[in-house]
Amino acid sequence: MNILAIDVGAGTQDIMIYDSDLTRDLESAYKLVLPSPTRIVADELRRTQEDVVIFGDTMGGGAFTHAVLDHLRDYKVYMTEDAARTVRDDLESVRGYGIELITSDNELEELSETAAPIKISDFNLQLLPTLASFGIDTNFDVIAIAVQDHGVAPAGLTDREHRFQLIEEKVGGGLESFAYLDGVPENLSRMRSLYRSLRRWYDGHILLMDTGPAAVLGSLEDERVKDKNRVVCVNVGNAHTIAISLNDGQIVGVFEHHTHLLDKPKLEGYLSRLCDGTLTFQEVFNDGGHGAVVRGANQPEIISVTGPNRRRMAGLGVFAAPAGDMMMTGTVGLIKAVLNRL
Repeated sequence: MNILAIDVGAGTQDIMIYDSDLTRDLESAYKLVLPSPTRIVADELRRTQEDVVIFGDTMGGGAFTHAVLDHLRDYKVYMTEDAARTVRDDLESVRGYGIELITSDNELEELSETAAPIKISDFNLQLLPTLASFGIDTNFDVIAIAVQDHGVAPAGLTDREHRFQLIEEKVGGGLESFAYLDGVPENLSRMRSLYRSLRRWYDGHILLMDTGPAAVLGSLEDERVKDKNRVVCVNVGNAHTIAISLNDGQIVGVFEHHTHLLDKPKLEGYLSRLCDGTLTFQEVFNDGGHGAVVRGANQPEIISVTGPNRRRMAGLGVFAAPAGDMMMTGTVGLIKAVLNRL
């Protein structure tokens, strides 16, 4: 089975190609670490000193959303509805920023004559010929991509609350419940847009998964972690930190926070209360995070810490590096999800 796995984060997109017919193990798989799509298109927008018309897919916001809002100070910004949901799922809120929405291909073509066109997507098709130029077989059986999706929050519910509702639904199950094979729930706008985009040209299997759980699943492949029954895995990402408590592979507790709001002592306190079963949703939410849910105490045999900001939390656990590379933790999780599902 030939698998292309891409973990799309706020800072980087981490890529692994695993062909079970050719690769002895994950450590010898081909790997790339590149700037994230949101950083790439944000840089393109900042270099563009004129009005812009932005089209394509709903993708990760982050740096790109900040660049759009900065661009509005001096220039007009036009966006298709799918692209605009990158800024906010609520299109009326998008209009409130001063962004002008376009609804037809004809309007897009007309505006592209006077405004610089910028296409956005979480997947760059130029990756395939680049890989092929190095002799890599790009006839993939599966494309597996991890992105974070807050979902479309219903009226009266914040994005943070809705994001954590989606997480809470998975507690009691396994990590692979965060993975969707050949289909995506209606309310996950970013994943659905990515899925539709891939389906325009690719007819193989598509697995989409949330980034945090993908990293946790990957960290379980670290040699020091994989044989333990009770574990807590922490992924300290560029934008978000998630910790999941597992007992025999089942999720018994989880919390998610914004990395920039955490320091080592605060994270240590959250982990302690996660393990003893006393951490509450309100505690994390009121601190600016997404929330927490704990079904009971679970004193771990080991705590693993991974993610691009893990060194800020040195001493809280072992530094997990599955396949010999911490940056591949999410892609290893994607590959494990594919192999287990197929």
